[in-house]
Amino acid sequence: MKKILLYFFIFVSILCVGCSGKIKISGHVTFSDGEALDFGEVCFTEGNKTFFGRVNEKGYYAPGEFQDGDGIPPGTYNVWLSRTVLSEMIPDKHGSESDEVRQIERVDKKYTAPETSGLVLEVKHVSTKNFDFTVERPQNTTSKQLRN
Repeated sequence: MKKILLYFFIFVSILCVGCSGKIKISGHVTFSDGEALDFGEVCFTEGNKTFFGRVNEKGYYAPGEFQDGDGIPPGTYNVWLSRTVLSEMIPDKHGSESDEVRQIERVDKKYTAPETSGLVLEVKHVSTKNFDFTVERPQNTTSKQLRN
């Protein structure tokens, strides 16, 4: 009987070590007109930990701790977006490469920081695993001098 209990406890211990306690979640990021955000990262911040999920061309994301899709621990997260700015060269009047680059922001700046996004998500063991977010487009695009 003692051997059976010993094997049972060893089995349970091994099983618990393999359990990470992370919840696999996913969702889509779209604009109010239904168009998908086609690149960037959805970031989940709680305290000093942040988890990321890359956004694909259809707006789909699945965050993780070590890789996309491996899940995040239960908790209440501030959600924000990163890597949502494209850069493109602005040609000069002759069509040649110029010294200016245009920063094309795909989302309003308020969504690019956990303190200003206004997006909060509570992840529970028994909660829904699909979380979709709707974001606003930026107000304008800026140009910057690239070289002197």
